[in-house]
Amino acid sequence: MHGTPGPRATVTRCAYSRPVTTPPPGHEHAPAVALLPASAEGPAVVDPGDARERGGLASLARSGSLVAPAMMVANLSGYLLAVVASHALAPEGYGELSALLGVLLVASVPALALQAVVARSVARRPPGEPAGARERAALVLSARLGLGLGLAGAALAPLVGAFLHTGLAGPLWLAAGLLPLAVLSAAQGLLQGDERFGALAVLLCAQAAARVVGLVPLLLGGGAGSVLAGLALGSALCATAVLVVGRLASPARTRATTSRSARQQAAAVAPALPGLPTVRSTAQACGGLLALLLLSNLDLLLARHRLPGDASGAYAVGAVLTKAAFWLPQAVSVVAFPRLADPRAGARVLRSAVLVVAALGASAAVGALLLARPFLTTAFGEQYAPLASRAPLFVVQGAALALVQLLVYRGIALRRGSATAWVLGAVVVEAVVLLLLPAPGLGQVVAVAAATAVALALVVVVPALVRSRSAGPEQDQEQAPVCR
Repeated sequence: MHGTPGPRATVTRCAYSRPVTTPPPGHEHAPAVALLPASAEGPAVVDPGDARERGGLASLARSGSLVAPAMMVANLSGYLLAVVASHALAPEGYGELSALLGVLLVASVPALALQAVVARSVARRPPGEPAGARERAALVLSARLGLGLGLAGAALAPLVGAFLHTGLAGPLWLAAGLLPLAVLSAAQGLLQGDERFGALAVLLCAQAAARVVGLVPLLLGGGAGSVLAGLALGSALCATAVLVVGRLASPARTRATTSRSARQQAAAVAPALPGLPTVRSTAQACGGLLALLLLSNLDLLLARHRLPGDASGAYAVGAVLTKAAFWLPQAVSVVAFPRLADPRAGARVLRSAVLVVAALGASAAVGALLLARPFLTTAFGEQYAPLASRAPLFVVQGAALALVQLLVYRGIALRRGSATAWVLGAVVVEAVVLLLLPAPGLGQVVAVAAATAVALALVVVVPALVRSRSAGPEQDQEQAPVCR
C-alpha cells in the first residue's frame, strides 16, 4: 500500500555551484539549534538603493559608533591586566606572563579566522534558507576547532614550557582556554555577519569583563599560571552565558524542534547550503591573518635581534605607538567585513572604509608629531623623550598596516589570496633588509619597517580601489544567490 505522499522538499536553482534546498512547508525551522537567534534571510540579495546606503560613510559611522566604544573597553581590559601584572609580579614573573600571552595571541589566530568565516557565511545567507542552519554549523565547527586546538595545546605544553622556562601549569591553562575562545569567536562572527552590532558590542564588553577574572589571582599573590587559569575560567563563563542566552532568546518554535526527525531533517538540508563554515575555509582564512600578524611583529623581533639592549627597549616603546595606530581603526574592519562580502555594496564599502581608515591614520600621525614628547615622558618616563622624533614613523607604520588589514579581510570575504601573497612578500623583503643592513640603528629599523608597510599598502590598496570603480558586482567562488 502506498500512503498519501507527504510534502516534498523543493530545490531552487541559484547562481551557486550547488542547489539550495528549501524544506517542505511547516518544516522551515527544523534544523534550528541556534547559537544565537537570527533571521531566516540574510543580506545576500540587496536592492541597489539599499546597497548604496549600506556602503556609505554614514552607515559605517552609525555601525562603528556601536562597536568602537566596546572595542575600546576590550582593549583597555587587556591594558589593565598588563599594568596590574607589571606591578604585582616580579620582572621574571611578568616576563613569563608576557611570553605566554604572546603564545596565546598566536594560538587564537584560528579562532579569529573562524569568526571571519562565520561572518562571511552569514552575510551571504541566501533568501529562504532554513533558520538556524548556519548557526548550528558554526556552533559545531567552533566546538570541534576549540577542542582540537585545546588538545594540540595540551600536547605541546611541555615543549612550550621548556622553551619559555615557564613550567607546565601556564601552558596547560592556556590550552584549556582555547575551547571557549573558539565558541566566543563563532558567536562574534554570527553577530557580525548579521550586522547586529549592538549585540556584538555587548558581547565584546562581556568578554572584557570576563578578562578581569584574570586579575583576581594577581590580587591574591598568584603567578603567571594562575592568571592564565583565571582567563580560561572567565572565557568559559562568558561562553556558557552566550550559549544559554542564545538558547533562551531563540523563538519558541525553534527551540521546540529537537525531535529526532527534526535533527534528521537538519542533517539532510545542511549539506546543500552554500558557503557553510568549514575547517578548510577556516584554515584558508588563517593564512592571511597569520601573515599579517607576522608582519606587524617582525620589526620588533628583528630590533631585539639587531639593536643593543637599550635601543631595543626604546624600540619596544615605539612599537606601542605602532600597535595603537594599527588597532585604532579596527572597528572599521569589523563593521565593513560583512558588507565587503556583499557583491553589490562591497565596492562602495571598500572605498568608504579605506577613506575612514586613512583619515584616522593621518590624524594619528599629526597627533604623534605634536604630542609624542609629552605622551612618552608621561607614560614611559623622561628617558624615552628622544624617541619623540621617531614617533611619526612608528604611527605611519601602524596606519599603513591598518589599511593592509582591511584588504586582507576583503580577501577573506571574497575568497581571494592576493593580499596575503603580497603580505608574505613584504615579510621576506623586510626580514632580508634588516638582517643584511650593517649595524643598523633604531632610526634605520623603524624607517625600513615604515617604508615596507607604506609600500605594501600602496601595492594592495590602489589597485583594489581602481578595480572597485571600474568593475561590476564582485563575486567569489560561491557567487551571490540569484535565484531563478
